[in-house]
Amino acid sequence: MKQSDVTEEIARILFLTYGHDAVEMAVLRCTELDKAGEKAGLASWKKVLKNVRKLAAANPKHCGTIN
Repeated sequence: MKQSDVTEEIARILFLTYGHDAVEMAVLRCTELDKAGEKAGLASWKKVLKNVRKLAAANPKHCGTIN
């Protein structure tokens, strides 16, 4: 599976599960990875964050299955 497909799938699962809270979760994960100096992980999670934000913008009323 290509890296772009993986980050899109992670974003989709996060958004379906947590709704708009997934954006904050991805932001927090990016912050953690940045502080830890994990450049590869940070690059991947920035892609996840970008995709989660797209999903959130396209689905303003979705609250996720957990929320």
